[in-house]
Amino acid sequence: MFLFGLVVGSFLNVVGYRVPRRESILSPRSHCTACSHTLQWYELIPIFSWLLLRGRCKSCHTSISVRYPILELVTASLFFATTLYVQDFAHAVAWCVFWALMIAVTATDLTSMRVPNVLSLPGALVTLGIVVLTGTQTWSASLFGAGAGFFVMLFLNLISRGKMGMGDVKLFLSIGAIFGPYGALETLVFASAAGSLVGLAMRFTGLLPPRTYIPFVPYILVGTILTEFFGPRLASWYISAILHLV
Repeated sequence: MFLFGLVVGSFLNVVGYRVPRRESILSPRSHCTACSHTLQWYELIPIFSWLLLRGRCKSCHTSISVRYPILELVTASLFFATTLYVQDFAHAVAWCVFWALMIAVTATDLTSMRVPNVLSLPGALVTLGIVVLTGTQTWSASLFGAGAGFFVMLFLNLISRGKMGMGDVKLFLSIGAIFGPYGALETLVFASAAGSLVGLAMRFTGLLPPRTYIPFVPYILVGTILTEFFGPRLASWYISAILHLV
């Protein structure tokens, strides 16, 4: 599953780059975006090719973003962790489909600061369908979660006057569908905390100029990971800490 995740992650990098530009994800073959050099098979091995080429195109020596091997590694790690954490095979399939969607929209947000409707809306339908069919969530919890996630994010979009993008709002349809309403809210809390900490650190160190926006979907991905694998323990720790203070 780790190796399969590497292959899927490599493909999702292509999706993340081409979909916002309305390019085909099937043709032409993978190539350098700077010089159009067609990549050979040994330049397409996930993670290892990037390391072998030292992060540069073999032809024009243009730097290749480190996000490519990172997203491949994250996809592979999520697929592997899911097979260990989720015992039921059908449930594990549903989660892997969801992780693939999250990696794809993370890639689009990193490359273009957008979450295209062609990914978020069909992704929500697919997530809802596979979650209900596999019994990962009941249809009522899934529908209620999708609605709760969407309308909470829509409220944030309205009060922020659009600073919280509609792409993020629509993405929470899928998150709510697989987590249910409480998990969707927990994901939002974790994502907001992660985004705030990183944003403040970048602002303090001068890496983030004033009035500069950062992509939020990577932090939503962090929130979903924390909710799925550590949510109950983190919530228990938080409640215990609050009660202790009181």
